Amino acid sequence: MISIRDLHKSFDGNHVLRGVNLEVDQGETMVVIGRSGCGKSVLLKHIIGLMKPDRGNIVVDGRDVTRMDKQELNELRKTFGMVFQSAALFDSLTVAENVGFGLRRFTTMSEEEIAAKVAEKLELVGMSGAQTLYPAQLSGGMKKRAGLARALAMGPQIVLYDEPTTGIDPVLATSINELVRDLNTRLGVTSVVVTHDMASANTVGDRIAMLHEGVIRCVATPDEIMTSDDPVCRLFVRGGAEEPIESGGSEYV
Repeated sequence: MISIRDLHKSFDGNHVLRGVNLEVDQGETMVVIGRSGCGKSVLLKHIIGLMKPDRGNIVVDGRDVTRMDKQELNELRKTFGMVFQSAALFDSLTVAENVGFGLRRFTTMSEEEIAAKVAEKLELVGMSGAQTLYPAQLSGGMKKRAGLARALAMGPQIVLYDEPTTGIDPVLATSINELVRDLNTRLGVTSVVVTHDMASANTVGDRIAMLHEGVIRCVATPDEIMTSDDPVCRLFVRGGAEEPIESGGSEYV
């Protein structure tokens, strides 16, 4: 579903992505782990076409994102759902208006159809009856769920998650992880999850890829990566401190 080939990106001379290669199969959940500032979110922005690489290609469902014009990118993005780190809800809109935002803007659905779709997606994420609430009235976990409902509203083929458990307590994080896993299984979408939370990675991931110093250092199942022969991967996933993990100094997330 997603093929990333020799992807390079620099900012002001800082070579953040240095030849990323990664294949994401249709229907799987690929988790990209790595230290804060290693370029994980930069990679997500390339997949959805918000950034252009200096070199390399990203092919999504047979289409090269790096060669698309603005109109083609906008059409492609309708097949994506994006779950932002901070939920990124519009403060002045209700939960229903937030979840239905894309439907109202990009489809010809009637208000009754939009309301039904919003209710369906809110039920999926365990927020039935929350339509009239505003973001200021929601807990951190509820905001995450509302953001997930919005990402699913247009029936995406691919869902991108940027640090879905950041900023919430471990109990809520566990519920979000279980929800993500359950939804991916039920809906059959292809997902890419960026995180440095290994509990989250092990729960939601079919496979885990570690981004380190601008390249994918290893790709393995959750069980395999815990016993990896690669010392950098092993230290990161175990949280070990036998020796430091060297960094290229990137400050890009």
